[in-house]
Amino acid sequence: MTTANELNKLAVEQFKLKNWDQAEQLYRQALEAEAGYFPARLNLGILFFKEGKFEQSIQECTRAVSLRPNHAAAHFHLGNAYYAKNWWEEALVEYERVLSLDPEHVEVLFALGGIYLNRGHKEKAIECWEKYLQKSPDNSPKAQLAKEYISGSLANQVHIGKYISE
Repeated sequence: MTTANELNKLAVEQFKLKNWDQAEQLYRQALEAEAGYFPARLNLGILFFKEGKFEQSIQECTRAVSLRPNHAAAHFHLGNAYYAKNWWEEALVEYERVLSLDPEHVEVLFALGGIYLNRGHKEKAIECWEKYLQKSPDNSPKAQLAKEYISGSLANQVHIGKYISE
């Protein structure tokens, strides 16, 4: 019999190949093999997010968080799903939880900046993006976007969302 761990590993391989249907089937098989298998639960939530199925992503990530309430990545992915639905308050709660669990989590700083900007708190947004750039000083598209917001060249455009899960 194939274990939940083995099925999850096969699903991750399919996910990387963008074989979404096959990955979903394997994650579900992993959960049939072991109902409370956290990695498959979280990975299924991430898969749904990548497919744009945000409500399903919220459901699966919420289940993952209930299995491991102190897992920063689970809260981060739940926050991303809320963010995608423009549910700012819920996303903010999850992202702040990430920082309380893992103060060195870099990606959450980028996403928090987007929430603060969307809620009209430009100073807080800039503070988050400056911290993000200190911890991730590269020339990725996200870093460039953060720099542009900080400089004010994109002050009235809010299009951070497409970058939160990259």
